Amino acid sequence: MAPLKKHELKIEVTPQDLPDDGFSEHVNNARYFAFINQTFRGWYVNMGLRSPDSEFVCFMAHLSYDFLHEVHYPGTVLCKVKLVKVGRTSIEHAIEIWDVGGEPCLAGRGRAVHVGVERKTRKPSPWPPEMLAKCWDEVEEPAQA
Repeated sequence: MAPLKKHELKIEVTPQDLPDDGFSEHVNNARYFAFINQTFRGWYVNMGLRSPDSEFVCFMAHLSYDFLHEVHYPGTVLCKVKLVKVGRTSIEHAIEIWDVGGEPCLAGRGRAVHVGVERKTRKPSPWPPEMLAKCWDEVEEPAQA
């Protein structure tokens, strides 16, 4: 399997992850998106997408998440992203966030779509084969999306 097809990050839940109004002890809904963003930042770096010299970058074009279970403070989450589809200029990741502070429980799942672009023109561009080789097993024949 391509080494970056899957990427995950364990994140400690902090008091800053709770709602400001003190309504409850569960993680504020917006913080789940921060957990996803934090996880993707590590993936971007490992893929070479954050190099100032890179002629190719990507933008997140879509992000969705379904909440399945509350996560509480104190606790720990494990955010997992897995590349599931490659199109002409886009890639799609499946997302899972697990509450791993005790008995592991799937807290939610979603998907993210990134579009590859040329840094200078900001126009969509196919993902370079050498970059796809890091995260996709089927580099020669990507699905058309």
